[in-house]
Amino acid sequence: MKDDQITIEEITRRIRSAFIGLTARSIVLRVVRSVTSYLILPRLLPVETNGVFNIATAIITFFAFFSDVGLAASIIQKKEKVGEDDIKTAFTIQQMIVGTLSLGIVLSAPVFANFYHLGDEGSWLIRILGVSFFLTSLKSLPSVMLERELNFTPLIKVEILETIVSSALLITLAMAGFGIWSFSVATLTSALIGLMAIYILAPIKLGLGISKVAARNLLSYGIPYQTNNLLALVKDRLVPLVVAGMVGPQGIGYVTWAQGMAYAPMEIMSAVNRITFPAFSRLQHDKKSLVRAIEKSLFVTTLMVYPALFGLVAILPYLIKYVVFLKWQPAIPSFYLFAFASFWAVISTTFTNTLNAIGQVKTTLKLMVFWTIITWILTPALVLVFGFVGVAASAFIISFTSVLTIILVKRVLDVKLLDALVLPIFASVVMAVAVHYFAQLFVKNWVTTILAIFLGAAVYFMVVYIFGRKKIMADLRKIRNA
Repeated sequence: MKDDQITIEEITRRIRSAFIGLTARSIVLRVVRSVTSYLILPRLLPVETNGVFNIATAIITFFAFFSDVGLAASIIQKKEKVGEDDIKTAFTIQQMIVGTLSLGIVLSAPVFANFYHLGDEGSWLIRILGVSFFLTSLKSLPSVMLERELNFTPLIKVEILETIVSSALLITLAMAGFGIWSFSVATLTSALIGLMAIYILAPIKLGLGISKVAARNLLSYGIPYQTNNLLALVKDRLVPLVVAGMVGPQGIGYVTWAQGMAYAPMEIMSAVNRITFPAFSRLQHDKKSLVRAIEKSLFVTTLMVYPALFGLVAILPYLIKYVVFLKWQPAIPSFYLFAFASFWAVISTTFTNTLNAIGQVKTTLKLMVFWTIITWILTPALVLVFGFVGVAASAFIISFTSVLTIILVKRVLDVKLLDALVLPIFASVVMAVAVHYFAQLFVKNWVTTILAIFLGAAVYFMVVYIFGRKKIMADLRKIRNA
């Protein structure tokens, strides 16, 4: 029996309501995290320290993708009502896997630290991240059920709390000279606080037990979905896990900083995707409503992501010179190459998300196999030729294949892509040109750098208002009514 307790009208209302609450607050949180990670900490810590943390994080992330075999996505995407057996089965299987992986991380930490030359502090960092990984996994089921019902308010409250605690501790401890231990303490503390908060705000009845029927149904979707994510992990984490041995901690520091800056605007998109995946899944039986939701999602996403991305392209050299530190200047060429890849990723991620939501997970799996293979071929080869810049060069070349996602979606859904992209791209280009010329003439210190950023924001909003006022006001009225 299908879960028909939520009508199309109610789904639409929840989408609009969730958007204004989740997206707006998530943008603020992403800005706080980005400023902390890419502007403040790089001033306080050496390039090598940031590199050690990024390598340790990549190790944990690799293990993390084995933790739920797609059970969370399967529960969100499931057409039928989620029963008690589904929840117990998902929780039991996940915690068995996560517990084993966490123990493996803790025990193998010295091996990883020795292989990547991370030192004793790096070894303890990996251990602490392994424990935090286990604590974070305990939040999964409450979070998944909230996302399935498009109820994001408790989730965003937990994220706010975790972000405030983590950022405050990181900055305070880094200023006090704790170095890599700043990451260890901040990560463990925020994980503990987040775990307590989610069960206070969204209590859920959990239990242990495995139903063969529930396991079979959940895993039939979950395994292909998680295999897809695993391949994405293998593709994206090639850099710190494999290339680290070729370019060293300093090279990884430059690569991960450049990639993080270029992909920082994409963090805005992750908030939208948290709404769209369960929403698209609920709308998959109504193509007309689904197409309209996809077009609105892509328009809203590009309207927020592209100005941030284009603005960073225009202002980055001045940010490094006057806000961060010149020691990060070697990362600029990599940033521009990653930024181009980020431009295409906005579209490909939206369409991959769409394919997963309508059940075509095997199609996205084939795409990910293709992307993984060419990444593993291109990246090491280009690193041998260009050093750490080769990582970004590989991402630049591979980004052109994003057009495949457009072709695959348009085969099944008549999505009007240009209608969603023209205004955000036009307004972002105008803004970037204005910032570029203003910076050349007037930017001389951090104050004028910030002034250039505000100028860019003003120009962007002015262009959007002039050319897209009617469309945006109509959408805002719908959100307000929701």
